[in-house]
Amino acid sequence: MSGPNFVFICTDQQRSDSLGCAGNQIARTPNIDSIAKSGMRFTRHITPMQICSPSRATMLTGLYPRHHGLAMNGMALPGSVPTLTGMLQAEGYCTHGVGKQHLQPLLAPASYSMPDSRAFWNLQESEGWAGPYYGYQTLDLLLGESDTACLAGHYANWLRQYHPDYLHLLEPASAEQAPPSDLDEIWRSAMPVDQHYNTWITDRAVDFLAQPGRDQQPFFLFVSYPDPHHPFDPPGYYADRYDAQTVPLPAVTDEELKRQLPYYAELYPQGDGFRELYWAGRTDLEAGSMITTKSISDDSMRRAVAYTYAMTEMIDDGVGRIQRALLHQNLTENTYIVFTSDHGELLGDHGLLHKGPPPYRQLTEVSMLMQGPGIPKSVLTDALTNHIDLAPTLLDLCGVRCNEGQFDGVSMKPLFTESRCNFRKWNFGEYHPSAKPDLYNQTISTDNWRLTLYPSHPEWGELFDLEKDPNERMNIFCETTAEPIIAELSDILGREFPPQPEVDNEWICKW
Repeated sequence: MSGPNFVFICTDQQRSDSLGCAGNQIARTPNIDSIAKSGMRFTRHITPMQICSPSRATMLTGLYPRHHGLAMNGMALPGSVPTLTGMLQAEGYCTHGVGKQHLQPLLAPASYSMPDSRAFWNLQESEGWAGPYYGYQTLDLLLGESDTACLAGHYANWLRQYHPDYLHLLEPASAEQAPPSDLDEIWRSAMPVDQHYNTWITDRAVDFLAQPGRDQQPFFLFVSYPDPHHPFDPPGYYADRYDAQTVPLPAVTDEELKRQLPYYAELYPQGDGFRELYWAGRTDLEAGSMITTKSISDDSMRRAVAYTYAMTEMIDDGVGRIQRALLHQNLTENTYIVFTSDHGELLGDHGLLHKGPPPYRQLTEVSMLMQGPGIPKSVLTDALTNHIDLAPTLLDLCGVRCNEGQFDGVSMKPLFTESRCNFRKWNFGEYHPSAKPDLYNQTISTDNWRLTLYPSHPEWGELFDLEKDPNERMNIFCETTAEPIIAELSDILGREFPPQPEVDNEWICKW
């Protein structure tokens, strides 16, 4: 082989503190944890945009959303933007994607002919389609998540062909117990584990690794699980492994809530029927579906947290199968394994659920684990790394020379030999709103601070002292003593990452 292999495992909406290797005492993630044990864990790794499509495009391009153009859900990544997969393919790599991609809008009309859209799968051209797609030569594609995964795509076609009687089993109506009225996106899925989309994704990844001659050509395999994204609906087998009554509730204080910005409680209507409202795809509702937890009972909140652990354990079992397939095919020694997520989940922290405009650490900081040739074992780094760094890092690991300025990020390879090495002084992020333009915000984070500014609302802001307040509970933006640090960080943000609320790309639909 002329280069190393890459198995890139990505989850959807998974918090960085959800793994055993991060100190979580409830999580059952031995296989994912083994990546950290055999390699490195990056404890301050972020996504620059806490929404699915922009973050995924950043991982694939090494660019901020403002530069690759996919700045919000409902846009498509322009085909002219170079991708990691395309560059690897040009170097002789076999590139294959399995699972959720979400680089195009799920609800795009058929006239756009986008494989990531449901409408595409009603077109004649979808017959036998398996790529190419943004540098992937071939794909096993899953669209959406949860009960909508059976509507279109390769998984839906597989289910329709081999298990047509199971098509309805992902729906909450098939569950033994109806979802609670105060949060109607919690249920034990009736879909058997063997036919579940997470198992299908793992099966397709293992099949790819087992193909004859797999050791004769270097490969890049992207394995993308759509969980633990809400709805909170693991198969019963996994749901029953967790007693929701023993799961701690998120800690929220009245003082924390008093210091929050006023728009937090105004993004989604409160009341029954959240799931129907979410799937409706209304363009007047902000991306991320962030809601407050004030009308959610403790029992429902505990079940949402417990079922998130259950979905994560199911993914961990899949990761274990992929690891064993690599070992069986004698591919382990020459393969880098990357594990991360597109963004996190509030899951009750700060009195909020899901994701949205405020870049809390629970949303922006994601797991980042890497093992492979030359990576030291059981090493932690708190360097300020970012999804913009992934593409240049992987290209560096296989010896591909990149042009100066080609990426917004840089290779993380120096951290393999010196885990701090003054890697980056600050991390930048920004939120591009889909429905409420005045919610555009910019963030700068350092070792000790996180400052977020809203250009349309100079009176708004978020400042957290991460050394004293690592969970970002006390917003001190309005305190007089904070003025010097606000001025300093604002100056850096304005100079190095000035506001850019507009991007040159078409917004097609909500997502």
